[in-house]
Formats: sequence, C-alpha cells, structure tokens
Amino acid sequence: MTNPLTSRRTKRAANVLGIVLLIALVAPFAVFAAPELVGADESFVVLTPSMTPAIAPGDVVIVAERDPASIAEGDVITFARGTSDVPVTHRVIGVVDEGDSLAFETQGDANEGPDPGLVPAANLVGAVTLTIPYIGYVVQFAGTRAGFAALVLLPFGLLAVTEVWSIVRGRDGSESPASPPSATDAPPAAEPPATDAPPADRVPADGAVASGGADSGGVSVDAVGGAAAVLAAFAPYAVVVAFQLRTAVAVAVAVGASTLLLGALAAWVPASGVLDRGVLDRGVSDRGGSPPEPDDCDGTDETGREPSAPVEEPESPPDHPPAVVAEAPGTPPAQPDGGGEVD
Repeated sequence: MTNPLTSRRTKRAANVLGIVLLIALVAPFAVFAAPELVGADESFVVLTPSMTPAIAPGDVVIVAERDPASIAEGDVITFARGTSDVPVTHRVIGVVDEGDSLAFETQGDANEGPDPGLVPAANLVGAVTLTIPYIGYVVQFAGTRAGFAALVLLPFGLLAVTEVWSIVRGRDGSESPASPPSATDAPPAAEPPATDAPPADRVPADGAVASGGADSGGVSVDAVGGAAAVLAAFAPYAVVVAFQLRTAVAVAVAVGASTLLLGALAAWVPASGVLDRGVLDRGVSDRGGSPPEPDDCDGTDETGREPSAPVEEPESPPDHPPAVVAEAPGTPPAQPDGGGEVD
C-alpha cells in the first residue's frame, strides 16, 4: 500500500506549498528593495512610535509621489523637515492654501498636538500607499556587518555547498564499474548482414533520424556556459559592493546574481558532459587500456575497407570430402555383382 506521506500527489502539494511560502517570504523584501513593483517610488523604515498604532517602529512604509494639490485631510504623507536627511511620516490634519503657496498641517497619531510649523508643498516626498509590518527590523539588521553575513553570505554559502554536493553525488551515482567477462559467457551470435539502415543506437526514440547539428529549439549548452562565465565574474563584484554599501538594492542585486550563477552552474555542469568524460577517463585508466579511437572521417577502418561492407569468408571444406571419380568416355556403367560389390 502506498504511504500517503510519500505519494506523488503529496510530494507535489508539498512542493507547491513550499514555493508559495517562499514567495510570501521574499515578496515583502522585494517590494521594499524595488517599490516600483507596486507602483510606488520610495520605501522607508519607521524608527519612532509617533504613528502608533497605525504604523509602529520596525514597519516599512511604501511611498508614492503625489501632486500636492491632491493631498487631502486624513492622508498619511512623508515629508522632509528642515535640513534633516531623515524624512517624517505623519497624518495631514489640515491643508492651508494661500493662493500662490500650499502647505500642510501634520500630526502624529500618538502625539498630543500638531507638529510645529507647516509643511510646504515643496517638502512633500509622497503619500503612504502601503505599510509592511516588522520587516524593518530585518532590513536594519541586514545593514550591519553581522546581519549581512548571517542573512546573505551564510544562506548562499550553504546553497552553494548543497549544489556542489548534489553534483558530486550525481557523478558518483553515474559511475558503474564494468564487470569482466566470465568464462561461462556464451559466444557472441553471428552478426546479421549490414544494411543501409543506421545503427539502432543512433536513431532517436521518436523514430526520426537525428540530423547533425540540428537545433532542438532549446538553450544551447554553450549559451548556458557563457552566461555562467559572465555571472562568475559579476557575482563576486556584486557581493563586495553589497557588503560595502549594505543597501537594499545592492543586496538584491548580489542575491540575484549569486542565485543565477548557482542555477547556471547546476544546469551547465551535467549538460556539458565534463563529469562523464572524467568518469570515462578514470575507468579507462583503471582497466589499463586506452579509450577507443574514433573512426576516420572517410568511414573506413585501418585496412581501408568500409565497416558497413562485411567480407564474406569462404566456407571451410568438410573434414572428409566425397571422392569424385571421373568415368572414362565409352566405359559402360559398373554393374554390381551378386555379392553387392561393384566390378
């Protein structure tokens, strides 16, 4: 009876669930790194509790640029205050229109009174369109050296080790030592006469004869190898830049480049046949022989004959050939005598 935990349907459901959970885990950080994914322009981590309970410290606010004339009372906006480089996110409690200038009166939800001074329209960064809770803590931790090593370098190091281990295991599994022929093996059967049909091992499974160099429509092995070479040169540079800058965009680029590099290597190494050639060379050296040399370009063997035209060997004469006696012309046929002997 099939175990329901190891059935094909259960495994497929587990794979789908794992992919969904991975997307749900990565999507918030992707939106923070690239607010353009949701039609926004900026993203910020909230540091103070002035907007609690609507927006708490550690939350991330996604801000989209807005026309100052479209801002109304009750909107949550992000704006620059004075010469400070840290923007402020508060709620609009009043709009002051003096004809040639537009300003906003703001207040934090947790504050007892409005902010000192009005916010000019020129200081408006945008309006908050989305709030992502808690991931600001992770973003801030990733900005430190220890956080970058723990959240970026360590996971991708483990992923690289896992990929290398899977490749090594696949190579070891493909090795099958050839067993020496036993003395009791039956002699090979006589080969059938050669025909014009191609050998069976060179005919594809669908019955169509493969044409030399024909493209199957997929990505070639050379293209994957070239992409892996480019990524091998770019990924270390991206990791170094991300380690120095420790910004969301730099980390995202480093993570993406490293992931693509591992995927390209995992696809190119088995498809290129490098491991197969290594196994073949090692098997030949273990047997003390040399790999078979390929046939000549003209399709002939060492004697100059074509292998497809077998040479018919003359049949060997029997051990006791029948004696043929030529009778002289005009000699009557021999008649047996009474004893059965021929005179």
